Amino acid sequence: MKVAQFACVLFDLDGVLVPTTILHKAAWKALFDQVLPANVPAYTEQDYYAYVDGRPRYDGVDALLRSRGIDLDWGNPDDDPQLDTVCGYGNRKNMTFERMLKQKGIDPYPDTVDLLRHLRADKKRLAVVSSSRNTAQVLQAAGIAGYFDTVVDGNLKDEMGLQGKPAPDTYAYAAKVLGLRNEDAVVVEDALSGVAAGHAGRFGLVVGVNRGAGREQLLKSGADLVVDQLIELIDDDASERGQGEDPGLDEDRFPVEDWGLSEVGRPDAVSATVFSVTNGSVGVRGEGGGERCLGNGTFLSGFHDTFRIAHPESAYGYAKVGQLIQGVPDASDFTLKVEGLPLGRPEKTTQRLDFRTGIATTTNLYDLGHGIHLRTVLTRMVCLYDRSLTVCTLTVESPDRDMAVVVEGPVNADNPRHVNSSDPRKSTFVDGCGIHEVLDNAVYGELSADCRVFRCNNSRLSLALGVRQFRDGRPVEGSGWRMDVPKGGSTRLVRYAIYRSHPILPAGTSGNGLVVQTRGEGTRNLVEDCRDRLEEVSTLSLDELEQRQREWLDQFWERQDIRIQADDGGRTQQMVRWELFQLAQSTAQIENGVGAKGLSGSGYSGHYFWDTEIYILPFLIYSAPARARAVLHYRYLMLPAARRRACALNLNGALFPWRTIDGEEASAYFPTGTAQYHIDADIAYAVAQYVQVTGDEDFLQAEGIDILVETARLWMSLGRYKEDGRFHIHCVTGPDEYTVLVDDNLYTNQMARFNLLAAYKAYQYLRGKHPDLIGAIRERLHLDEDEADKWSSAAQAMFVPFDDQEGVHAQDAQFMQRPRWHFDQFTARPLLLHYHPLVIYRHKVLKQTDVVMALYLLSSWFTPEQKLADFDYYDPLTTGDSTLSAASQSILAAEVGHDQLAMQYFRRSLFTDVDDLHANTTDGIHLAACGGVWSSLVCGFGGLRDTGGTGLSIDPRLPSSWRSLTYELEVRGTRFQVAVTTDGVDLKRLSGPGLDLLVQGHPRHI
Repeated sequence: MKVAQFACVLFDLDGVLVPTTILHKAAWKALFDQVLPANVPAYTEQDYYAYVDGRPRYDGVDALLRSRGIDLDWGNPDDDPQLDTVCGYGNRKNMTFERMLKQKGIDPYPDTVDLLRHLRADKKRLAVVSSSRNTAQVLQAAGIAGYFDTVVDGNLKDEMGLQGKPAPDTYAYAAKVLGLRNEDAVVVEDALSGVAAGHAGRFGLVVGVNRGAGREQLLKSGADLVVDQLIELIDDDASERGQGEDPGLDEDRFPVEDWGLSEVGRPDAVSATVFSVTNGSVGVRGEGGGERCLGNGTFLSGFHDTFRIAHPESAYGYAKVGQLIQGVPDASDFTLKVEGLPLGRPEKTTQRLDFRTGIATTTNLYDLGHGIHLRTVLTRMVCLYDRSLTVCTLTVESPDRDMAVVVEGPVNADNPRHVNSSDPRKSTFVDGCGIHEVLDNAVYGELSADCRVFRCNNSRLSLALGVRQFRDGRPVEGSGWRMDVPKGGSTRLVRYAIYRSHPILPAGTSGNGLVVQTRGEGTRNLVEDCRDRLEEVSTLSLDELEQRQREWLDQFWERQDIRIQADDGGRTQQMVRWELFQLAQSTAQIENGVGAKGLSGSGYSGHYFWDTEIYILPFLIYSAPARARAVLHYRYLMLPAARRRACALNLNGALFPWRTIDGEEASAYFPTGTAQYHIDADIAYAVAQYVQVTGDEDFLQAEGIDILVETARLWMSLGRYKEDGRFHIHCVTGPDEYTVLVDDNLYTNQMARFNLLAAYKAYQYLRGKHPDLIGAIRERLHLDEDEADKWSSAAQAMFVPFDDQEGVHAQDAQFMQRPRWHFDQFTARPLLLHYHPLVIYRHKVLKQTDVVMALYLLSSWFTPEQKLADFDYYDPLTTGDSTLSAASQSILAAEVGHDQLAMQYFRRSLFTDVDDLHANTTDGIHLAACGGVWSSLVCGFGGLRDTGGTGLSIDPRLPSSWRSLTYELEVRGTRFQVAVTTDGVDLKRLSGPGLDLLVQGHPRHI
C-alpha cells in the first residue's frame, strides 16, 4: 500500500471522492454564460481547472472575472443571488449546484468505497477537506459520510478564519484536529491549487488524482505521485498490469534479435530471473545488481529444508511438514579492485542470454577517469549435458594502459536479509531453516580444500561443492588473485564448479518428521564425486565444454523450434524462443521433478504443483519423451506418501500433495490446497497422455498402472451415487482458487471421469495384451476382478453440472446462485492480496480458467456450440490473476473464433515474465506460463487436440497478422512437421513409420 507508512489520509471532495465536478462544472458554466459580457472570451472547461477548481467559491468567481479584466464589487456572503457582486455570483452558482444535486443525486466514484474500506481496515484516520459549503450534503447523498473522522469544509474554514487553497491552512487544520503532524498525513487532490496546498504544507505525501488537470501539471504543482484511479493507492508499488494493457518491451533497452535476449542498462532483480541459466539440476540467476547471497544466486534441484507448520488453530489431517527451497553457495560472482579501490557503478552494462549457446553474458564498461577505461565480461554457463557442472569466466580488458587488477571471488554462502511478505506466491522465511557448512574431517578424508560440504538444518540434505579456477590456462588456488592486464590486452579467469547431492526419495519425511529421504547414501560419496568430476573437467578445454553445450542446443532447436512469420519485426519470434529455451534448460536434467519456478528463484517456496503435468509435460511428451517419463517417475515415487495422505482424509487409494518437494503435503491452507483433489486426475491425465502419445507400455506396466489405479480408488471413495442415479463429488476446489469447497465442480468431475475411464481401459488393455503380467499387477495393487468395472460405471454416471437458464455448463452446483463480482467497483489486483477470501468466495469471479480448462483438455467431450457459449460466459468473469490462465483462454478463444482476444491472451502469456506482468518475476520464472506459450502456439493457433492422448487431431487457427506457423511433434516414434500458412496446413513426416490423424476434420495419413 502506497500510503502504508502514514497515519491519516486527507481527501479533497469534488473530483476526488465524488464526481461532483460534473455538477460543479455545469453550475459554473451556467453562471458565467449568463454574466460574462460578449466582448470578453467565453468561459471554457480549461478555465474551470485554472481559476475555480479547488478554490473557495467566491475566490473562484473573483479569479475568473479578473482573468477577463473585470473588477467587480466583492459584496457580502448573504448577498442575493441576483446581485452583481462576487458573493452574489457565488451564491447564484451555489443555488444552481444545490438544485442539480437534489434533482440528479450523486454517486461516489466506482472505487471510492473500496479505497475507504481498505484504509479504515488498515487503521488510517480519514478526513475530508473541501472549500465547498455543501460538503456535508454531498457526503450524505453519496453514502460515504460515515467513513470520515472529521470534515473541514467551507463553512468551518470561514468560521476559523482559515485561508483557502492554495494555502495549506485547511489541510493543516484537519491534521491538527486528528492529533497528527503534517508529515504524518497524505493529501489527495485533483485540483492544481489543492496539490499546491499540500506541497506548501510539507505533508508526508501529496497525491494528485488526474481527473483532467493533466499528469505533468499536477506534478509541476507539487504532487509527489499522480494516479488515475484511487484504488492505485492500495496497490503495492509493483502492482499487476491490467488485462487490457498490451504488453511489450522497449526496443532500446531490449533490442530485437533472432537467437538471444539482451538488456542494455542497469540490471535489477527481474533481470536476474530473466537471464538465469539452468539445466534442471543446478540453477544460476543472472546479474541483478545485488549481492549473490543464499537464495539470490544459485539453487539445486530438490535441495530444501523442512519445518513444522504452526497452525494457529490446528485440526486432524492438516499438513504438518513445510518445505522451503534453499539457496546454495554461489560460485559465479567476482568483485574487482583497481589500485586498491573497488570499482564503482559501471558506465554501461549489457546483459545477454544466447539461446544457441546457453550462455549468459554480462558486459560492464567502467570509466576510471582521465580517459582510462576498464571492460569486464562475465559469462555463466550451466552445462545442459552434465547435471552437476557450471562454468563461469571473467575476462578483464584494459584498452588504455597497463593495469593491475585484484579479483576477489569467494564462494558466497552469506545468509540473506529476510523480508516478510503476505504474498503467498513468495517464499516463506522460517526461523531455524537454512544451511550450514559441515566441518567434520571424516567427511572430507584426504581431499583438497577445493571441496566443501553444506547441510540443511532440518531436512539433513547435504551437498558437496567443488571449485577450481584457471587463470589464462594455469590453475590458481585461493579466492583472490592479482591480474596484470597489458594495455590493449586482456586476461581471463575460468572457474569450474561441481554441485553434487543425492536425488530425493519423495516418499515423505522420516526420523523426527523433518528428515528427507534420498536415493543415495553417504556425504563422503558426494565429496568423492566432486573430486573425480573436477579432475575430469580440468582436462577439458573451455572450448570443448562450450562446443558440447552448443551441440545439445543445436539438436534441441532442430527438433523443437517453433517458427513464426509475423509482422512485428521479429519480436514475437524472439520471445517465443526465450520461452522455449526456458523449457529446454529447465528440463534438461530431471531427477527431482520440476518446480513451478524451475531453479530461477525461490517463489512458491520451490514447490511443485499441477503446473508440471498440465502445462509442462505436454511439451515434453511431444518432443522429449524420455524426460517426460522422468517427471512421471518422480510422481510414481510419491505413491507411498500419497497413500498415507489419502488415509489421513478417510479415503482409499492415493491423494497426491497439492504442493510439495519431497512428497509430503506442504499446503497449510486446505481450501485452496488439499481440497484441490483434481491434482490426482491431472497426474492421471498426464500418465494417459504420455502412454498414448509415446506408446511406452513398459512404463504403463511398471508404474503408470499403479498411479491410475490408486487415483481411481480415491475418486470412488470421495464421490457417491445419489437418488438421481448420478455420481457426485462434494466439497472440492477446482482450478479456480476464488471458488472453494463446492459440490460437483465441473472440471473436477470431468477430469475424475477421465481418470476412472483411463484406469479402466488401461487395466483391460493389460489384461488382454499381457495376461502373463496381469497377475503380478493385481497382486501388488490388491486389485480384484470387479473393481475396474465399478470405475467404468462411475465414469458413465458422473454428474455434469449444466445451467438451463444460462445455457452453459455450471462451474459447480452453487456457482450460478452467487452474485457477480463488481468489476467496476473492486478493481485492485490480484484479488487475493486485496480482499478477504470470504469476500471473494461469495462472488461469481474466477482467478483462472476452470470450465474453460476442461473444454481444452477434454476437447472431444464438448460440442463447438457448448465451447462458444461457455467461453463467452466465463471469460468476462476471469480476472487472470493467475499466470496459468492466459494460455487456456488464448487456446479456447482461437478455437471459438475470437481471434483478437486469442492474440491478446497469447501476448499476456508470452510477456508474463520478461515484462513482469504479475509483478513477481523477481521470484523466478513462471515455468508453467512458458509451457502455456508452447500450448498456445501448438494447441491454440496450431490446432492440436488429443483429449489426453485418446484421439489426435489438428485444426489450426492462424492469426491474421501472421503469415505462417511451423512446429514439430513426435508421436509413437514418428516425427513430423506441421506448417500452417494462409493457404492451409501442410504435414511432412521427418522420421519413423506412417501415422494416421485428423486434419481439419478429415482423415490424413503421413
